Amino acid sequence: MIKNLVNLAENKFPKSTIINIWRKIITTANMNEQALRIAIHTPRNIADYTYLTREFYNNDVPIINYDSANSVVAELENNQAQIGIFALPDSSEENEKKEDTKENWWISLANNRIGLKVFAKIPFVEFEQKDKNSNSIQLVATAIKEPEKSICDKSLITIETGKEINKSAILSALKEVGLEGKILKSAQVMQFDGIKFHLIELDGFYLENDEIFKKLSQSKIKPYIKVLGHFAQTILI
Repeated sequence: MIKNLVNLAENKFPKSTIINIWRKIITTANMNEQALRIAIHTPRNIADYTYLTREFYNNDVPIINYDSANSVVAELENNQAQIGIFALPDSSEENEKKEDTKENWWISLANNRIGLKVFAKIPFVEFEQKDKNSNSIQLVATAIKEPEKSICDKSLITIETGKEINKSAILSALKEVGLEGKILKSAQVMQFDGIKFHLIELDGFYLENDEIFKKLSQSKIKPYIKVLGHFAQTILI
């Protein structure tokens, strides 16, 4: 809906203003319909997570921060919060060292049993003339809800492979079955020796039972695949 409004405005009205107005209207309407409380996963206590979340929703939404991903999931499971916010890892970082699962929320989310799915990416707007010193933090919003397709989407998935499988092999396997995307993070965790976990952003809208994932699971890398959710492609202004 917001993308349609932006297209209708052409260059007669600032796109960022249209987006901000409608995001605030949508949030206010949601708050009038039901209780709305947001739980943010911020193990490093980064204040920008709260700022970006309020920009996307509004200043009146109650927000609470947690350093544990499991605590965020528990709040959603008990309906003490309706939306959970997590930060996407920076794909430019070298991040294949063995570590615990505290910051790798996506590994835990892949196996949640309450139907928790990614449904939005924050910020929703990307500036064409981006300042090199501007904030590069990207968040995703999760909730217990059914997936919804928009005009143009991205899918967020995790795959598990043997620890010997490298990124080049994964990207080749994706390409062979017709998938395009990028690896946001690869990690080995101390609790699962011999397994490597990969967080991948795909172009397009895919569900776990899609035929294309069946083909991928039978490829040389033999991955175990879980769909974390989807979000609309950001608006470029």
